[in-house]
Amino acid sequence: MNRRLIHVAMAMGFILLAGCATVKDVQRSSDLIRTDNELARLLQDVRPEKEVSYAADVTNLAIHAKGEADALVKNSRGKERDAIAYYRIAATAYWKNGDSGDANQLFEVADRGRALCVQLEDRAPDRDCLYLQLVIPLAAFEEEAWRTNLNGLLNEVNLYDDGLSPEEIQTMKKIHTSLARAKRLLDGIFDIGDKGRFETHAGMKAYYCGNAGRAKDYYSPVAGVFETKLIEIYHEFPGATTDLDITRESAAELRKLPELTPVCTEGN
Repeated sequence: MNRRLIHVAMAMGFILLAGCATVKDVQRSSDLIRTDNELARLLQDVRPEKEVSYAADVTNLAIHAKGEADALVKNSRGKERDAIAYYRIAATAYWKNGDSGDANQLFEVADRGRALCVQLEDRAPDRDCLYLQLVIPLAAFEEEAWRTNLNGLLNEVNLYDDGLSPEEIQTMKKIHTSLARAKRLLDGIFDIGDKGRFETHAGMKAYYCGNAGRAKDYYSPVAGVFETKLIEIYHEFPGATTDLDITRESAAELRKLPELTPVCTEGN
């Protein structure tokens, strides 16, 4: 084979390799879009929260997205943005599948995605990276507040039946501990609301403000009722306050929350 034929053969080889890479990229992009669309379909599908098939479908989607992200990180340099998108999908699916046992998986995929965001610096996809910052505090708040059923626990403390029982004292302590954790998470969610992060992302701004607002709307009434009941206990059952070991000042502090972050109120 003369030199010209060698050059032609090498050129054809590069063209074929480039073609394979392009096909693979297209296939990956198509899978990423399909996976994202399937997540949206599942989350919009109205089914009972604990339906087994729904949880299984969401979990399988999370496993697939995590596997694709891990493979991209390991085998495909320059595909970090796609990996971040897959990690975002996996984190959402692990959050929404209703299984608190998947918390470690949620933390793992969110942490891996955020690490890639830091690595890419100004080349990182803003929307996905903002979401990966939000998903853990939002999921943790939901687990702490909503699934702990603080309203239900408050209803168990009835000060006008047979007085204040030891069980009710323990319930008040449990609510106090849970509210303190929830408030720390809510403060963290509010801290993320830096206006500059959302200026060019109206969709993310709406998502953030909607979730932050719902979290505050849930927390504030519960903290208010808790403080009211604690004041009543101090007034009606002063002898029980030693066992209760919760000060009125701490309850008042739990009730204090800043106004919803300006990014969610300016221009409204």
